[in-house]
Amino acid sequence: MLLTVQDLHKTYPSGKHALKGVNFEVKEGEFLVIIGLSGSGKSTLLRSINRLIEPTSGRVLFLGKDITHLKGEELRKVKRQIGMVFQQFNLIKRRSVLSNVINGRLGSLGTIESILENYSDGVLADAYKCLDTVGIASYANERADSLSGGQQQRVAIARSLMQNPKLLLADEPVASLDPATSNSVMQYFEKINKETGTTVICSLHFLSLVRRYASRAIALKGGEIVYEGAPSDIDETWFKRIYGEEAEEVEIR
Repeated sequence: MLLTVQDLHKTYPSGKHALKGVNFEVKEGEFLVIIGLSGSGKSTLLRSINRLIEPTSGRVLFLGKDITHLKGEELRKVKRQIGMVFQQFNLIKRRSVLSNVINGRLGSLGTIESILENYSDGVLADAYKCLDTVGIASYANERADSLSGGQQQRVAIARSLMQNPKLLLADEPVASLDPATSNSVMQYFEKINKETGTTVICSLHFLSLVRRYASRAIALKGGEIVYEGAPSDIDETWFKRIYGEEAEEVEIR
């Protein structure tokens, strides 16, 4: 088992109880998608897994090791194995595509190498390989902010691949993209999952994308898991339970 989440709770200083006893497991090689309304706890859950935020209680086990309260170098070692892709790309806009991708390796590069950007042939070769994986190597020397939104998200995916992660997390990675671009970006997550065996946990809004790409789905509502199973089993009844009686499904082709 790659990841185990046990009785996870998160209460923010405002008093909002964002996660309420969440339990699930993820096997190596899965493509798990987390769905639910905005505010249901999806981002909080992903950020608890990669330790961007501290859970209030419960445990997160990664490769059998409790990582919930790790600090310092022990935490840095774990985080090098967990890639993260965000909705807003989080690129350094004035830097080149290549430089942004290499930033994914900064945690293991030497200080002088990082400051002077005097990277070894091996690091450069790895960066170009990651860019090639997402079909964007020809843009390596372009400024990141000169690219379209879909291209920038592909740069962000390539950056996460520089970590050679065992687990790739993606927090609503297509929420800022148009429908056609959304499918294009999701295809790269699928490619990474199938060709490299990297486990993917991704939060999404659109069930059409979930059914197409996920091997399993978890639905959160009010910080609790209300559905866990095959995406194909989420029928209209389940859709209403997850999103509310007045919700209507929007399909992305």
